[in-house]
Amino acid sequence: MILARPAPPRRAALLSSLVLLAAVLRAVLLPAGDGVSTLVFGASLLGITWLDRQGRDPRLSAGAQIERVLMGVGVGLILLVPLVGNPLSGRPLASFWSWAFIAAVVATLEETAIRGVLYRRWEAESGPLTAILIGAGVFALIHLPRYGVGAMPLDFAVGLALGGLRALTGSVVPSAVAHTIADWGAWFWA
Repeated sequence: MILARPAPPRRAALLSSLVLLAAVLRAVLLPAGDGVSTLVFGASLLGITWLDRQGRDPRLSAGAQIERVLMGVGVGLILLVPLVGNPLSGRPLASFWSWAFIAAVVATLEETAIRGVLYRRWEAESGPLTAILIGAGVFALIHLPRYGVGAMPLDFAVGLALGGLRALTGSVVPSAVAHTIADWGAWFWA
């Protein structure tokens, strides 16, 4: 009897595993400091994105680019609605600016990895609904070490919204803008 060789892993599953591994590495490195763990996580996501360089957004007119950014702003503001009723965090505004830059870079790297690379691969292999669902699951899982199990439903829902935005616009830019705005708002209300 000849045993069949197992099928090679699909690229989408491999890339998804790499993103999750980057999140585990971030959690393991957290005792070394948030800056170190975030730097390694961001560099890992950048490397994953670099591994899968094809499929960039096509060149768009200035009007289409502005429209995508505005859609991202709108979704980002919608994502903040559950937080607005909370009391302000009381964090000093002076500390916001350096944190805001880092948060924007990390949010953009997460989106280029999840709604860029992973979305393209899962969509090609299994369709857009699978790409949205797996992207939302990966998004929730990478935030698990930082926010805990209790935040997973919210993180999954946010991942669904960002994935839906990606599917609707055909671009990762609106998702990156929405994610950044949601993170910035969380500074003041979370």
